[in-house]
Amino acid sequence: MSSIRVMTYNIHRWAGRDQRLDIARLASVISASGADIVGLNEVLHPVTTASNTYAPLAELANQLGMWYAFGPSGWMDYGPGWQGPVGNAVLSRYPLSDVVNTVLPQLPSTKRRSLLSATVSDGPLSGLTAFVTHLDHALELTRLAQIRGVLRRMAHLAHGHPHFLMGDFNTPGFVGPRSRQFVPPVLQAMHVAGYRDAFRVVGRGHGRTFPSHSPMVRIDFQFVPERWAHGLTKAETVGNDLTHHASDHRPLLVEWTWPEAPARLAPVAA
Repeated sequence: MSSIRVMTYNIHRWAGRDQRLDIARLASVISASGADIVGLNEVLHPVTTASNTYAPLAELANQLGMWYAFGPSGWMDYGPGWQGPVGNAVLSRYPLSDVVNTVLPQLPSTKRRSLLSATVSDGPLSGLTAFVTHLDHALELTRLAQIRGVLRRMAHLAHGHPHFLMGDFNTPGFVGPRSRQFVPPVLQAMHVAGYRDAFRVVGRGHGRTFPSHSPMVRIDFQFVPERWAHGLTKAETVGNDLTHHASDHRPLLVEWTWPEAPARLAPVAA
């Protein structure tokens, strides 16, 4: 059996709710989860202050003993006292290869968004590809155009091999007994394309991820192709004193169990 833990986490431009850039705190959140692969949103890389330029992403990966990849979205963002190119990142316990960053479709007057992909190149998860994205915060129509771009790109890059998509979709994944009657278009598009929302399949607890101190909505997701969704065993948001303060989102942690290593699984036929 091969088991994998995957976390998706919007880290709020490195700024905790106390407006501090605290790498050790974020490292503690990730380390305690036991995650093998982590997708990060709102990553500034590198970071520039009034007196210095450095790379918190590299520092975070170093503290965790993980490899990392970064994909910029093409614009600058700001924290309290620092700035830098914003984008998505992947952290992995195992080496990464085939790192590709794709700019997503952009509607007029909207900020550019991107899709980062990276494939595990060694170890028990060799051949597994992680995709990370962060969709538009304002309009579902914009998000729908972006997720269609994501699906096209995943079909091209994954070639039917084991993969998953994670990130901040900014689309409410409703919870509760009647939630299946209210599925937003972006989530419907993922379902029609053959992907399963990990939390809907095996979720525990309320699943809400934002805001971290008192979550009201579920906007952070992990999607797995239906073929491999049977391996999902657990999905839950992580809520504790650290996550209440480390970011404005709570991380979503998902666990899979595989009968064999992903690299040995045959790809889906085209």
